[in-house]
Amino acid sequence: MIYAELAGGLGNQMFVYAFGRALALQGGEELTLLDRRDWQAGAPAHTACALTALSLPAGVRILTEPQYAKRHLPRQNLAKTLMIKAEQRGGMMARDWHGFEARMAPLLNLAGLHFVTDGYVPVRRGPARDFLCWGYFQSPRYFAGAEAAIRRELRSPAPPAGPLAEEIRAAAHPVCVHLRRGDYQAPENAIFQVCTPAYYAAAVAAAARTWPDARLFVFSDDPDWARAHLQTGGLPATYAPRGSAAGDLALMQLCRGFVMSNSTYSWWAQYLAPAQDKRVWAPDRWYAHTKQTDLYLPDWQKIPTQPA
Repeated sequence: MIYAELAGGLGNQMFVYAFGRALALQGGEELTLLDRRDWQAGAPAHTACALTALSLPAGVRILTEPQYAKRHLPRQNLAKTLMIKAEQRGGMMARDWHGFEARMAPLLNLAGLHFVTDGYVPVRRGPARDFLCWGYFQSPRYFAGAEAAIRRELRSPAPPAGPLAEEIRAAAHPVCVHLRRGDYQAPENAIFQVCTPAYYAAAVAAAARTWPDARLFVFSDDPDWARAHLQTGGLPATYAPRGSAAGDLALMQLCRGFVMSNSTYSWWAQYLAPAQDKRVWAPDRWYAHTKQTDLYLPDWQKIPTQPA
């Protein structure tokens, strides 16, 4: 059995699912998602499970039993706890732990655990009867070979409907602009404070050069800030009212162009969009310091996030 602990908002949960599902498909196993529900106590590492609004197959279970891994996967949970403590002592967000996690992976895989906080670390299923996935798994390489299933299962069951959906479909070149703010503005999350108004203005200008008849569709967790600070470069813009995480993501996928924030939510919108000629404008840094990511795709146009 493959177990994967959910973490973060919808974008991060989708990466956790994609990795666990691909690993399960590879070995002909079942996947169980562990929704720890620590968001109910205000824990910042996980919000409410939003995957049930997508097209997950019936064989995928979601368990909400608190402390499930501690009770039923004690060896894997102990190894996970020791890794977390080791990185917390050195500053989990302040350092790039990729090298350490890659060196530890073979041993942890033998114990039935794959532990990754960022980047791509190859996994070997190993002999353990049960295998626990803990981390964010933010790389498309984690589900290489299973892309068709992942795209099918992580889309909404029905195409979006309503006036906004029809407006996007009617536009010749609809461009999704995603402005992520929310918890990114907290002092402890300074590492994510990359996408400034100047970045968005430059990305929108690049979109306008590509498609002079583009129309912007702006999605944000802070719509008022977006209205006040987004420079549209003369392009017409529609500001979407904030809806559900899955519902807004489905609307974003109707677009042909994507001005991204450094957010996994942005990432999945462009990845799941079916348009064959889509264009993506992304920040040239994912983090505010030297920590690296494995999320960049070769056809993206990178927009500078710092003054020249």
